[in-house]
Amino acid sequence: MTQPSSQRDLFAAQPDLLEALPPRDPAPPLDAIRARLNALLAVARAAERLPWEPQRARVNALLFHNMANWLPPDERDDLRAAFTQQLKRLGAQTAEELRSS
Repeated sequence: MTQPSSQRDLFAAQPDLLEALPPRDPAPPLDAIRARLNALLAVARAAERLPWEPQRARVNALLFHNMANWLPPDERDDLRAAFTQQLKRLGAQTAEELRSS
């Protein structure tokens, strides 16, 4: 005969904790994305030399490229081309170069 256990049942049904979270808006506001991308582009355009440490420049290159995905294709491509041009001018790696290495 087994004795009753005071240990809880580890396999008992658990409530779904994620149900209590509010729904997440899948797309960030485009104005916020444009503002962030244009701010990064403005810093790059105004710089005579790379305005970030090399690691930060790599992060910014990838961030810029990925954030631009939220924008309409023409706007996305124009902003990416402008930022890539500035990175090349400043001697930094572009998002394309980072992804291929």
